[in-house]
Amino acid sequence: MGDAVSVGLRRDLVVHLRRHGHLTDERVAAAFVSVPREAFLPDHAERSGLPAVYRDEAIVTRRDVAGTPLSSSSQPAIMARMLEMLDVREGHRVLEVGAGTGYNAALLAELVGATGSVTPVELARDVAGSARQGLLATGSPATVVLGDGRAGVPEVAPVDRIVVTASTESIPRTWYDQLVPGGLLVVPVRLSSVLFAVQAVVAFRKRAGGFESVVVTAGGFMALRGFGDHRAGTAAIVVPDAAGDVGEAGEEQPLVELSGPALAALGPAERQRLVVAALGFARHRGLDLAGASSWSLGAYAALGLPQERLVECIRPGWTAAGEHAMGVVDAVDGSIAFLIGSGGQARVEAHGGRGAEHALLNVVDRWQAAGRPGVDRLGIRVRFGSERPQAWRSLRRGDQWLALDWLPPPSAPPGPAGRAP
Repeated sequence: MGDAVSVGLRRDLVVHLRRHGHLTDERVAAAFVSVPREAFLPDHAERSGLPAVYRDEAIVTRRDVAGTPLSSSSQPAIMARMLEMLDVREGHRVLEVGAGTGYNAALLAELVGATGSVTPVELARDVAGSARQGLLATGSPATVVLGDGRAGVPEVAPVDRIVVTASTESIPRTWYDQLVPGGLLVVPVRLSSVLFAVQAVVAFRKRAGGFESVVVTAGGFMALRGFGDHRAGTAAIVVPDAAGDVGEAGEEQPLVELSGPALAALGPAERQRLVVAALGFARHRGLDLAGASSWSLGAYAALGLPQERLVECIRPGWTAAGEHAMGVVDAVDGSIAFLIGSGGQARVEAHGGRGAEHALLNVVDRWQAAGRPGVDRLGIRVRFGSERPQAWRSLRRGDQWLALDWLPPPSAPPGPAGRAP
């Protein structure tokens, strides 16, 4: 009876994913019906019940002592999209960086069939052990390797596909070297070195000298541990709450937290002036998103403004969860302006002089003029080496360049090189 209930819930999940446009490939759908997710989330199934396992949501499985998530079972919607982006075929050899619960590896094993292979590599010994237990319980042939995913697994190279289930700012050369020519890499890329949430899930095809994107979609993942963080020269300001307000965890809640490279260039007096401005009178301006999302605008603004002018801000009360917002600093007049949004709503909140506000509104106007693009309209290239590629925005990331261009809408004829002005 329990297995029949599970199969029914799996089929219901597939119906949900199809209805919302996350799943179109029949082979991927069959894999979701075949693999029991509860085998990889036994504690969650026991605690919350079987139906909770098949909700279309991410399930955190491990946290550090501060409560920060360390490992999870990803949301089925993004798992389905990534599996389709990976275009796995029977007989393929697949390397998965980050084993998680092992559920994704089991889905991949269904797709590659008896003639293929799936090798998840996991840095954390306890996570690898749990994934192995789930794979063993379901009879999956995927083999978990304990190691640093940045190094790949040379013993199974070359592979046809690599999928990464944690975000990174740059692509290890080892992944390039271990992938067959023309092979696909699907990886969540952190596009901004200041704002962690500005990410895109990218399907890259291996080309001479680097990668070129094939498909880009929105998504957010925890960071690949210990790799790809290029936030040199950042600084932070935390303003405590004199009232001593505390949050749900019993910790004192600050009035405002600011962090980013824009603060590193300011002296003590300039920082004090900025804090006074941020806590003072604010000018508000609502933005007409015309059906687009505030997330799309935020991503464009984070990429369109100079990194050295950006800050990430947390201020409880802006949203129910005290979410992060993007800030722009003008060091000349000591002003700061924030882009605050949720869903289809967004506004600019400006403090002090007009410099920061004008910079932020200018990039909003550029986004509007470009047709309000989301990250799915980004063309992304990775080029190893020192030569800077021509692009709308070229970002140096360690031993490589990340080149970003805004592509025209599908219905519009391509302009010269398909690049935004």
